[in-house]
Amino acid sequence: MSDVVKNIIRIGIGSVFIIASILKLITIDEFEIYIYSFNIFSFFITTILSRLLIVGEIVLGIFLIFKIYYRFTWKATLTIQILFTIFLIYTALFRDDGNCHCFGDLVQLSPMQSIIKNLVIIGALFLLKLRPSELQNFRTKKIHRPIDSKTHILYIIPIIVLVGVMIISPTDSIYKMIYSTEKEISTIDLEESFEDVKKIDFEEDIIVFDSISRFNLNEDNNMIIVVSSGCKYCKLGVKKLSMIMEREGNDIDDVDIFIWGSPEGIKAFREDTMTENYSYWHILPNKAIDITHGKFPIFIWFDKKEIVKIGDFRDLDDDILWSI
Repeated sequence: MSDVVKNIIRIGIGSVFIIASILKLITIDEFEIYIYSFNIFSFFITTILSRLLIVGEIVLGIFLIFKIYYRFTWKATLTIQILFTIFLIYTALFRDDGNCHCFGDLVQLSPMQSIIKNLVIIGALFLLKLRPSELQNFRTKKIHRPIDSKTHILYIIPIIVLVGVMIISPTDSIYKMIYSTEKEISTIDLEESFEDVKKIDFEEDIIVFDSISRFNLNEDNNMIIVVSSGCKYCKLGVKKLSMIMEREGNDIDDVDIFIWGSPEGIKAFREDTMTENYSYWHILPNKAIDITHGKFPIFIWFDKKEIVKIGDFRDLDDDILWSI
């Protein structure tokens, strides 16, 4: 195989890694929730690992394209592709994931499609393996090369990429420290809504508004969520909440979702966020906007009917729910 073809293949694989990492970064919130759904790490650790994975893919892509520490990079890339393929085989066998998030949420691939992609990349990597003569030349050059000729690159590129990723998409904990603002709601409008909201009953594919049931705060701890059925971040926040609630063993009866939108949108919201067993209440959009000042989603924590905390979806983590 000619060197030109090999260079095209090598640059192509490196570009796939970089493109995949950028697409993950663009939809980092969805990627975090996907990793968290495996119930292995806490959400805080998940936010760190998801970004380190993106950094690793970008660095490998750069090292492949520019042939930096090529022997190490080739082995690392092959190892990672094999590990990812094993993970995808597990996912394909034991989960019903429509998207493995290898390219984030913008380009959706099923685990089986991604397995095929990885096998193609693994096959292409073997085409790029150094021949014995090239390996001997590589070792000879390595012996005569100054020890520090490229060592700085091994550290500088990952550090630059890591800093760049954390600036573009800081973790929730860092984001809150940098952009932290007090969340405010209209408590008067919230209390008035208790008289107006209608209980939503889901009967197969039909939504029924129960005009008899009245909303009452629990005497113990309680949470109210105000959302729009068509809001992307509302779906992310409530899905994140439902995962944390299930993992931590919190009582879902202590959570009430005030939602506005079309019946079809509400049904889709309930399914997408895995909250089929939660209490849903229909609220008029103008009342929801008055309560939240137009910011969605809003999570309101109560303790003995007194508001103790107001937050958005970035204020949710494994520890914050212990107060419920």
